[in-house]
Amino acid sequence: MDMQFGSILYQLVAILILVLPIVLIVWLIRSSSRRTKQLDRIEAQLIELNKRR
Repeated sequence: MDMQFGSILYQLVAILILVLPIVLIVWLIRSSSRRTKQLDRIEAQLIELNKRR
């Protein structure tokens, strides 16, 4: 019983180690993309405000 639990735990950790970097890379790319879009929107709003003056 203990050997099975240890084996299951080891496999879960091994899978997590393989999947985690992929998830982090995807998250960083999406976060960067969202931040860029948000900055573009803010910049457009600032340009519009400056034109009104």
